[in-house]
Amino acid sequence: MKKLTSSVYSLEKLIENDFLYVDKTEYIWKLVDSAPASYFMARPRRFGKSLTVSTLKAVFQGRKELFKGLAIHDKEYDWKEYPVIHLDLANCDAKTPASLRKYLACILAWAAAEHDVEVEIQEDGLASSFEALIKGIGNRMPVVILLDEYDKPILNTILTPEARECLTILKGFYS
Repeated sequence: MKKLTSSVYSLEKLIENDFLYVDKTEYIWKLVDSAPASYFMARPRRFGKSLTVSTLKAVFQGRKELFKGLAIHDKEYDWKEYPVIHLDLANCDAKTPASLRKYLACILAWAAAEHDVEVEIQEDGLASSFEALIKGIGNRMPVVILLDEYDKPILNTILTPEARECLTILKGFYS
């Protein structure tokens, strides 16, 4: 019998540690197969968004071995490895515009290091820094960008006087 968990949000950890996984990869495949430029997925808390992002990341990294026995495994998909920029804002604790800029610059720097790309990250030029990172990583192929917990910085500041300025920073970053 498979183990149950309510605290693992990574497909890789679920599969490798023999946790129960309800196979939703048929839907993931339909999402990937139709492949528009972008998707926005809003669901209530604890509704599987982070696990879905993790599953998409594994698909786009070409990690077919993780999907053995799941619906997507035998689908007509090339399992090509794409560069994936996975930005997870779950741990963002920024409550001021300055700390938000610093946090976003930091996660861009981590992504650059993960992909072994040298990019000058500027706190006052986050959108252009993000664009440079994307171009640096994907110089010859499309880059997959996965953003999880996009609203955490908004929730951190929603009741503060800095909320509007933080929202403006995020709008520029997400653009």
